[in-house]
Amino acid sequence: MTILPTLALRSFVGFDNLFNELETMSTQKQNSFPAHDIIRISEDEYEITIAVAGFNNKDISIDVHDGVLSIKGNIGTDVEDKNIQYLYKGIAKRSFEQKFRLEQYVDVKDATLSNGLLTISLIREIPEERKPRNITLKTL
Repeated sequence: MTILPTLALRSFVGFDNLFNELETMSTQKQNSFPAHDIIRISEDEYEITIAVAGFNNKDISIDVHDGVLSIKGNIGTDVEDKNIQYLYKGIAKRSFEQKFRLEQYVDVKDATLSNGLLTISLIREIPEERKPRNITLKTL
């Protein structure tokens, strides 16, 4: 497997050594906003969950192109109320872009937004002609 050296493609989904890659990336502490989880549901199913508090459907776009899943969140700048005095402002409200490299035959099944969490379901569907098969030996 070839690992792309670009920092924009931080995560690899569907590869056999997925968890090794994620462990390596988590120790590097690259841009991790917004916080996200990658879960392996089964041999051929994955989920990416991204914390997107303050975003709604119209603020988020999801695209897949050439094996790269791109999630963009564009939130308009809030008009600040002069009567509000923040003692601590810990909820980040800024635009983001996350990219995930998908293995061949991994595609987006669906995406849902609920309670501030964006969940993207992925499925790997290998065509029958690409699946491993047993070759019967003939004796002559």
